[in-house]
Amino acid sequence: MKTIAQILFATLLITISGCNQKQKTNNIQQISTDALIMENSVVENNYEQNIQDLALFSVYWLERSDIAFVSLSDIYPIDYDDSSQTLPNIEEKGVDSAQYFVLEKRYRDRFLSETKISETDSVFIYDYSINKLVPIIVKNMKVVAMVNIYASESDYPYPPYYYMIGFEIDAEKLKGLSDYYRHTLVSVGKENPFVQEQLTPIVWQKIATEDYPSKEIEGEYNAYLKTLSIGNTYLFEANGLQYFLQDRLDKQFSQPTYRRLLVVDSKTKDIIIEKIYGRGEGTSVSPLNYEYADAGINQWTGRLFKDKPPVIFGFEYISFGCPFISTIDKSNEDIFIYCDNRH
Repeated sequence: MKTIAQILFATLLITISGCNQKQKTNNIQQISTDALIMENSVVENNYEQNIQDLALFSVYWLERSDIAFVSLSDIYPIDYDDSSQTLPNIEEKGVDSAQYFVLEKRYRDRFLSETKISETDSVFIYDYSINKLVPIIVKNMKVVAMVNIYASESDYPYPPYYYMIGFEIDAEKLKGLSDYYRHTLVSVGKENPFVQEQLTPIVWQKIATEDYPSKEIEGEYNAYLKTLSIGNTYLFEANGLQYFLQDRLDKQFSQPTYRRLLVVDSKTKDIIIEKIYGRGEGTSVSPLNYEYADAGINQWTGRLFKDKPPVIFGFEYISFGCPFISTIDKSNEDIFIYCDNRH
């Protein structure tokens, strides 16, 4: 393919935890069953995320510089048995025209109806790294269909399930946002859900191992993590919270295999949340902020959403599945980001 094959999944760099694909991977050192559970625990599948009260989406950077794309296919799946309700006859289009096209009114209307989006709603595009919000009214946007990046011209006429459906965005409106829109989130609705200017990049400070809170690792994580050696231990403090992070090392890998996060109330010393981030078939730990010159900023914390507790995210790179943002409260809620991952 030409331009479509070179789409970059920018927002997958906003990463946090893994997905539950029941993968059976064989590690060189025959990782225990407990470890495999760890690698695959969290996301059941994208369609089960529809129960969320806050739907977040990703911005796709396209090689053609004049547009960007937001896929809503995770909440608007195509009926493969009768795709005529969602897509025109692909065989009537040429191979180039079929790669990317604007949906005519009947398909647009159905798309909006099924996703419960109104023409008077807005698409809110928020880059939290520079605190820039771009709202665009839906009636001023095109609804488009685009083949996913794994398709090739030899697949033409493309089957319905090859298509992603969503909004086209004029790239000029996104000028100045982070490269490849890597720090950008999207929400669609009547009101902007984002609280602005309240996120902080985490600056980790190394501390002694013995200063890490003495809490037993729970459940399936316990046995496997005990087989790994303890690496660097870090602390960050802000907004009445202490963030403790500790590396767990496997001699097979040059980077930490897992990291364990504890967020603690500075006054009461109560542990609010515990998270394990680690290496799996589709995940790897992301660099810590400012760890080296090109590492950039990965971990963020603070308030991001209206009417929700503070959040923390940015500890993993994810290939299979979609990333999520963790809230810092006893509910232990994770807010998933729809990313139309086609792995």
